[in-house]
Formats: sequence, C-alpha cells, structure tokens
Amino acid sequence: MSQNNQTPSEAPQGRGKRPLRLTNVQVILLALVVIGGRLVIDFSQRIVEGQQKVEEQKRLEAEIDSLIQEQEDLEADKVYYSSPAFVEDWAHDEGKMVRDGETLVVPLYQQSEEPLPVTPPPVEPPVEKIPSWKVWWALFFEREPLINR
Repeated sequence: MSQNNQTPSEAPQGRGKRPLRLTNVQVILLALVVIGGRLVIDFSQRIVEGQQKVEEQKRLEAEIDSLIQEQEDLEADKVYYSSPAFVEDWAHDEGKMVRDGETLVVPLYQQSEEPLPVTPPPVEPPVEKIPSWKVWWALFFEREPLINR
C-alpha cells in the first residue's frame, strides 16, 4: 500500500507520458493525406482563377465587339461625309446655295406701322446708403453701432 501513496514527483520514470510511436505505414498515410490536401487546395485555387480568367475574356470580347461596331459606324460616317452627296446636301440646306433652276428666296419682314408700346421699368424706392463701417460693426458685434453719424 505504501507504493500507491507516492507523490507525482516520486513516480517511476517509465510510467509518465509515453511518446506516440507511429508505424511506417501510418507515417506514409499521414504524408499522403497532407500532400493530397495541399493538392486539393491548389486545384480549387486554379479552378477559381480559371473562372475569373474566363469571365475577363468574355468581358474583353464584348468590349472588342462594341469597339468593332463603333469603328464600322465611324467608317460609314467617314464615307458619307466625304461623298459629293453630303457636300451637296449641306450646301443646299445650311450653306443657302441653290441648284440649277432654283431661285433663292430671302424673306424680308416689314415693320408694322404702329410702334409697340414700351413699358417703363418699375420705379424702385431709393435705397438709403449705409456706411460700410456700420455694416462691419453689425457683422462683428451683431448689433447697431453706438455712434450714429
């Protein structure tokens, strides 16, 4: 009975925590699990990056398509604006030039015999000129100046 009443410091050396012993098969399986986990994480990261690149590619292709359409529109405008048909239309509409057989008509407006009534501007009451020092006094002290000049 005296042996069971030993304090922890008196415990025999061989009966403390014993080291965890792994067999070779366990070490290999543990290494395979760690390597497999790392491969799974790396593979999932590559999938996410690939999806992002596909989305970026689709966005860039859509932008390229819109720019190609804009370029085609600009090319068509360039062809039209450099054509004789545009020059003739502009000269006839905005340049006020006439074609063969046409006569340019410029309307002249006659002034009416009676003049239009002119209304005088409304008369405003005269404004009292306040000295600038009174304005500054009122702004700084928020009251009327004591000196009335």
